[in-house]
Amino acid sequence: MEESLLRTNFVGRDGFRWWIGQIAPDKVQAPQTKGHRRGGRYRKNQKAFGNRYKVRIMGYHPYNTVELSDEDLPWAQVISPPGHGTGSAGVSKTIRFQQGDVVVGFFLDGDNAQIPVIFGAFGNSQYRADKGEELPFQAFTGYTDTLKKPAETVVKESNSTGSQDSASPLQVSQADANKVEATTGSGNKATMSSFNGKVIHLGCGKSQSQESIGKMKVGVQNLVGDVTNLKSKFDVNTEFYRDKVKGLVSDKTAALAGNASGMVSGMTNSLYKQMTPMLNGGLKSMYSSVYAKTLAATQSPGIANKFGIAAQESMINPIGKMNELLPCLTNQVIGNLGSSIEGILNSVVDNAFNYVDCVGDQATGALMNAITGQISDGMQSSLGGISKLMGYMGNFSVDGLLRGGVDALLGMPAMGDCGTPPPPAAAINACTYKLGYGPVSGGGLDLSSIIKDANAAKSVADAARSAGIPLDGVQDIMGGFSLLSGGIKEAGEAISGIGDAVSECNSALPEVCEPPKINIFGGGGTGASAIPFFGNFMGQAKKTGSVIGIKMTNPGNGYMFPPFVEIVDNCGQGFGAIARATIKDGKVNEIYMVSEGQFYPISDDEPPIIDSVTIVNPGSGYQEGDTVTDDFDNEYEVQISYGSIIKVTPINSQDITDIPILTVNSDTGSGAVLKANLDVRPEPQGEIKQVIDCINT
Repeated sequence: MEESLLRTNFVGRDGFRWWIGQIAPDKVQAPQTKGHRRGGRYRKNQKAFGNRYKVRIMGYHPYNTVELSDEDLPWAQVISPPGHGTGSAGVSKTIRFQQGDVVVGFFLDGDNAQIPVIFGAFGNSQYRADKGEELPFQAFTGYTDTLKKPAETVVKESNSTGSQDSASPLQVSQADANKVEATTGSGNKATMSSFNGKVIHLGCGKSQSQESIGKMKVGVQNLVGDVTNLKSKFDVNTEFYRDKVKGLVSDKTAALAGNASGMVSGMTNSLYKQMTPMLNGGLKSMYSSVYAKTLAATQSPGIANKFGIAAQESMINPIGKMNELLPCLTNQVIGNLGSSIEGILNSVVDNAFNYVDCVGDQATGALMNAITGQISDGMQSSLGGISKLMGYMGNFSVDGLLRGGVDALLGMPAMGDCGTPPPPAAAINACTYKLGYGPVSGGGLDLSSIIKDANAAKSVADAARSAGIPLDGVQDIMGGFSLLSGGIKEAGEAISGIGDAVSECNSALPEVCEPPKINIFGGGGTGASAIPFFGNFMGQAKKTGSVIGIKMTNPGNGYMFPPFVEIVDNCGQGFGAIARATIKDGKVNEIYMVSEGQFYPISDDEPPIIDSVTIVNPGSGYQEGDTVTDDFDNEYEVQISYGSIIKVTPINSQDITDIPILTVNSDTGSGAVLKANLDVRPEPQGEIKQVIDCINT
C-alpha cells in the first residue's frame, strides 16, 4: 500500500525496471526501415520514426512466436550515445543493431512495462547457430537477404601465429587482386576494400611547414594509388574513367589547398624574418647618406640630423603598409593555389605510373615554386613604397629571399647538451602508416633537396621563356621537373645548359617482381638488416608465397626501442605479412612473425628449419615436466625457473613451410607466448670417423 502511494508516473521517481532482450528478426522491422505499407507498397516518405527496434524481452514475453508473434512485439526506442547527435540540424549517426543482438534497457513507465527503451548491447561471440529455424532467445546469425555473409572474413590476431589463428588480412585493392590472379593463375580473388593501401601522415615535422609538406606528399601518394586502382577496373579511354579521375583530382586539390597553409605561412614568416634586419640596415644607411649630403651642403650637424630623421620617418608608412600586407597576403596566396595544385596533380596523374618518393618531392617542389611566385607578385605593390630603402639593400629580391630561406621551413632543432641536434623524429618513429600494411618508411622530408630541385626547375622554365617558348602558369612552376614537365624540360636544358640540375624521377612500374626485402627503420638506431624465408607456395610458372620467418644478418646498434619491420614488395603484389623486432643492449636481437601474409613473389629457396625460439612472454605457473610441441612434429628442450619459461631450444629440425605454432603442454601454467625463428638448414659436415675426448688434468 505504501509503495503504491509513493509510486508516480514522473520519470526518474518511479520504480526503475531494467531488462534484457533480443532484437527481433529483420523482416518485422520493415515499418521502421521502409515506412508504412499502403496498398501493398511501403511509403518511403513515411520513414521518420527515429531509432527504434522490435525487441523480445526476457521474463516479459513468451519464448515462442505462437503466443506472441514477432510482428506484435513492442517497439523499443534507442537512447543515442553522447556525440552521435539527435538528428537536429541534420546531425546524427545511425544506430546499427542487427537481428539477434542482445540488448539491455529499461521501461520508461516502470512497472507498467509498456514503453521499453534500449541503452546498450552485449558484444557477440563467434558462436552462431548455422542451421535450423531462428527461434526467440537462441543465437542466430545477423545476416539477412539484403545483408549477406561475405565469402571471406578477416581473422583477428591472437597469441598464436599460425595460418589458422592469424590469417592474413584478405582485403586488398582491386589492382592488387588482379595482379595476384594474373601472376598465380589461381583464380583466387581477394575481397576489395577502398581504404586498404591508404597512407596516413603521422606527423614527424619540426615545423608547420614540414607538416604541410608531409601531408602534400601523402596526398599525392594516395592519389596515385586511387588512379592505379581505377586503371585496373575501367578502360582509361572511357568518359566514365576520365570523370572519376577528374573527381579524384578535384577532391585532392581542395584537401591539399587547405594543407598548403602551413607552407605559405612558413615562407611568408621566413621572408619577414629576413627582411626585418635588412630594412633596419637600410634605414641606418639612409640616415647616414642623407646626413652626409645635408652636412656637406649646410655645414650644420643639427640640420643634417633633422633631414636624416625626416628621411627615416618618410619610410614609416610604407613599411607599416608592408607589415599589414603580409597576413593578408598569406590568405590571398592560399586562396589562389587551387589552380596550381590542380595542374600539378593532373601532371602527376598523366605521368606517374607508380608512386615513388621522388614523385611527392617533385610535386611539392612545384607547389613551392607556385607559392614563391604568388608571394613575389603580391609583394610588388608594397615594395614600390620602400623603393628608396631597396637601394640601400644591395641586390634585394623577394624571390631570392624565399628560395634561400630553407632553415625557416626546416624548423631548426634544439641543440643537445653537447651542441648536437637530437635525432630527427623519422629516425625514431614511423612518419607514415599504410592501412592494411602497417608503418612504412619513406615520406621523409629532405627539404634541402626539394628546394634545390625547385630552384633548378624554375631556372629551366625561365630559360625556356627567355628563348621564346610559351609557358602557361602550370608549366612555369614545373618547367624543369623530369616527371612533370616533359618537352619543356628538354628545351630549357638545351638552351640554358643546366643539364641534369634537377634529379630524375622514374615512376614506371617494375619490369621484374623480386622477392620481398626486409626494411628495418625507426627506434633511434641504424644498421640492422635481415632476410626473409618463404612458405605456403602457390602457382606454377610464377610462384607466390608467404613470409614465414625472418633471419637477422646484422643487429645494428643504437636502438632505444624496438624498430619497425617493413616487408617491402617492389611490385606491391603481396600483402598481410607483419613482423616485430626485439632489442637487447641497443641491438636488434630477433625478429618474429605475427602474420605470414600471402601472394609475395618468391625465389626457389630450400625450406628453412627452426633455429631458435623467442620468448615473448615467459608466463607463470609452469613446472618441470611441461613440454613444448609444434605442428611440424619438432621437439624442444624447455627450461623453467620459478614457474616461468626462460629458454626453449629446438632438438630436431623438420622442414618448415608455414609459421610454426608452438604450444606449451601444461596442467598448471599459462600466459607463455613463444615465437619460432627460422634459418637455413646447415650444410652436412661429413661422416664422423673418431671422437677424441681430451681431459685436462
